[in-house]
Amino acid sequence: MAQRSSRFDLSTRLLGWWYNQKNKLIKNIRIQDFLARLPLTSRVARKEGEAIFQLMTGFVDTQILLTFVKSGALEHLEVNSLTIQELSEKIDIDVKSTELLCRAGYALGLVHLKSKKIFLARRGALILSLPGMIELIDHHSILYEDLLDPILFFSGKSETKLSKFWPYVFGEAKSLDSEDVSRYSDLMAKSQFMVARDTMASIKISKETKWLDVGGGSGAFAKELVKKHPSVKVSIFDVPSSNVENQLLKFIPGSFFTDEIPMGFDTISCIRVLYDHSDDTVSDLLMKIYSSLPMGGRIVISEPMLGEIIPNKWGDTYFATYTYAMKTGKTRSPSQISDLLQKNGFTRIKIFPSRRPFVTTVIEAQKN
Repeated sequence: MAQRSSRFDLSTRLLGWWYNQKNKLIKNIRIQDFLARLPLTSRVARKEGEAIFQLMTGFVDTQILLTFVKSGALEHLEVNSLTIQELSEKIDIDVKSTELLCRAGYALGLVHLKSKKIFLARRGALILSLPGMIELIDHHSILYEDLLDPILFFSGKSETKLSKFWPYVFGEAKSLDSEDVSRYSDLMAKSQFMVARDTMASIKISKETKWLDVGGGSGAFAKELVKKHPSVKVSIFDVPSSNVENQLLKFIPGSFFTDEIPMGFDTISCIRVLYDHSDDTVSDLLMKIYSSLPMGGRIVISEPMLGEIIPNKWGDTYFATYTYAMKTGKTRSPSQISDLLQKNGFTRIKIFPSRRPFVTTVIEAQKN
């Protein structure tokens, strides 16, 4: 063990030396000029320069997108192509500013400009067609406000607006009012469509399955499940006031903070639930689910996750920052979730390859 640790320390020191020497060369202006003249290295240099510029200007892009959404410009262009003047009148922004906005939207792939007219581009059409996307774009302005002072934010000293948006995370069902729950459920319902599709595409679902969706809110995931698998008996367990009006679904009121998980189900799902909560809360929930399941029963977990050895852009930047802003949430890697499952008795843990990891990653485990 000591020998292995010594080798690890030596390897780390060598790696540190290599990065230091390499960065000294990269920072040298003369070497930068020389590399910029060579065909191969000039492409690398240009790509790095563009990437740095994108990091610097990314917030501007989000605000341009938000303007297209909040002004209704995308919806107006969906109906028909418009001139700058016509769009200006519809979104109540002066002509000069509308032209500036549309040229920026063209550069971002939201619209096309041709023959003095503005057309909705494929990316803009996709934003309109994906359920919940408009609401999510609008919602994330809350996170951007929390990030206005990033040093204060990442030091954990700021009181975030996002933590106030999700009051359901902090306590028992009885402490929540119907407006809080309704606001949460509405946003989750509208943004659940892609998660539901990718989850169902990853796992096998038999016709006789008795399924309980924990934290299922207004039933967005459950409704998609029943659409694709009508014979599956689906129930939802969540706090009161997030009731679902659907005769194909049974709603069981309760909170996994204070109540036991209902029994009688061979499959229990947590769809975008674990990353809302701390390790202790998640461990308690998994223990309750394990106790509730029969032998051979399974748990299905689906949510965005961190990268493993190599961090990824969606999990380790966006979702990790978002859940950090919630104050109680934590984005985890598949192996971290697998460890929690194993510690609470689950076996045969399977991590499914994700078609769209920026949407969700699916993990399945069994009680044996």
